[in-house]
Amino acid sequence: MDLQIIRIDDAKALVRVGVPDPERANPQEVRISVAMALADLPDFPNEDRIGATVDYDRILHFIRDDLGTPAHLIETLADRVAGHCLSLSDRALWVEVTVKKPSVLSGDGMVAVTIRREAL
Repeated sequence: MDLQIIRIDDAKALVRVGVPDPERANPQEVRISVAMALADLPDFPNEDRIGATVDYDRILHFIRDDLGTPAHLIETLADRVAGHCLSLSDRALWVEVTVKKPSVLSGDGMVAVTIRREAL
């Protein structure tokens, strides 16, 4: 089966996330990456139009502006993004979302979680 993979790497978002209340008191930067598989490809390049794929701007807008209420876990943020991505197309097979939280580790490195959700 031929697949089209839409990728977004390290989109920045400011969100209130963390287990202790003081950690959620102020927005923190997280970085979110998405890989989304689509099936039933249109005839590229003859179908050179946004309707032939997923508008990745809708994913970016959700990440930057619509992640919702504060969360305790970055896993919750990843799940919200995954649900949004799968809702964008009937051709979606799966989505993999990674959320990185740079502020957790002092110095180099980031804490991250990756989830994968299959379309129903």
